[in-house]
Amino acid sequence: MCMPAANLADFPELQGLDHFLQWDLVTVNPWGVPSIAAVGARVKVAQNAIWTSTTVGYAAKVRNLRLNPRVTMLRSLGDLRSIALRGEATVEEGGGTENLARLFELMDGPEGVRPFFAETTTNPAWRRLYREYWRRILIRVRIVEVEITDETGIRRTKVGSWDSARRSGRPGKERKAPARRLQPGTLEARGRQMLKDGLPTVLAVREDQRRAPLAVPVEAQVDRRGRLLVRAPALPAGEFGRSSVAVRIIDDSFELARMVAWVGTLSPGSGWREFRPRSVYGFTKPPGWLPDVAAGLAATVMSMRAGSARLVTTPSIEVASRSSLTVPSKPLVLTDHAWKALNALFSSCNATAPFYAAMAAVAPQPRARSLLSYLHHRAELERDWAHSLLIRGRRRISALELTRGVVRMRPRSLDPLGEALRQDLLLERFREVLRTDLPAPLRAAVTRELPRQWSATASRTAGRSGLAAVSAIATSASAAADRLDGPRRSST
Repeated sequence: MCMPAANLADFPELQGLDHFLQWDLVTVNPWGVPSIAAVGARVKVAQNAIWTSTTVGYAAKVRNLRLNPRVTMLRSLGDLRSIALRGEATVEEGGGTENLARLFELMDGPEGVRPFFAETTTNPAWRRLYREYWRRILIRVRIVEVEITDETGIRRTKVGSWDSARRSGRPGKERKAPARRLQPGTLEARGRQMLKDGLPTVLAVREDQRRAPLAVPVEAQVDRRGRLLVRAPALPAGEFGRSSVAVRIIDDSFELARMVAWVGTLSPGSGWREFRPRSVYGFTKPPGWLPDVAAGLAATVMSMRAGSARLVTTPSIEVASRSSLTVPSKPLVLTDHAWKALNALFSSCNATAPFYAAMAAVAPQPRARSLLSYLHHRAELERDWAHSLLIRGRRRISALELTRGVVRMRPRSLDPLGEALRQDLLLERFREVLRTDLPAPLRAAVTRELPRQWSATASRTAGRSGLAAVSAIATSASAAADRLDGPRRSST
């Protein structure tokens, strides 16, 4: 439904979003499919624009928007609510130092988002390593339409006009997608695990080649036949052969990044609709200094062969950082119970993730392998998510805590599946604390209890007596673990 023209200042949903936050940038790639990328961006209401950037080494976004400048910026607001800003993008070329200084202003200074970014501007070793990472291309999106999605549907309001002189629609003959191909009806294991754990999911379709892509948050699930089903308010009823579905972690601190996305076809109809994937793409960035080193090195290598590198000169990071006012990011504040649970969850998952992977590799039964693989990916996700929160709270993980995690999760029997279920029951104690103590925006990666289909699988594979033994072991192990750390609340 299209509403009368308005100004950006008229939208209460934009209040409080005048910060450098994570948005989904949806562009159209050369083969005509919406491509979803998580980016840091900031709305400037007075300029009727939203700004983002990319390093010269990762120029796919720039390639896409040069072919089709009509893009969508989506911000999820929780409970399938979102605000989407659709408009026309412009690449801001010029001096690298000037571009970086403007980016730092958007970020409230180098330390405004992550303390580590300030380290890359002051420490000579980090400054040299991150020189190419900070060689940034600025992207300005002039906002033309605002779409609000909630339980009532999609409300579209014009705040500007499309530039008919700009090149849009199909950029000549569309090329064949180079993404990794999938067998029909299959999903990438990591993404399937994220879907089962209920992480935020977004759908992007091309409803009209003359406009920017439509992007909305959706409910998503994998049914018993392995099909990916999605549901969202007021989705167009037709079939869309050029669509993308992405499941991802939304982390405004930019410590942790993980996304799995599929290119495919959205079936026609209403309610729950099948999404048939054809290929997969995505990325992952664990927290910690080792991934940061990798990011700096990768940016250096990629910029050497990037044709867009000539668009921006090499910046002086010192000059750019001095010219911007820094507003240091505040440490994350949580309850003592939450910090203890995060420490225990991180150290435990750090021990269980390789255990699950090893057991999945040797398990003889397909159902057991599937369950163990699921638990492996879930342990990795919870480990990285807990680590990112500990970093935000300026908390270090001691060697003693890591040792306690190994002791807590050490195997007690020779049954791989039984051990996996016993250890998952132990981890559930820490998840219970975090579901209660964490603020709502931080709970997205707190995985749910073991899905029912996995419990049924375990029953058929391990047998009733095996599960009873596992429960007995888990009870005694929980009592022993309480003596080590015990983040569980007392009954009072």
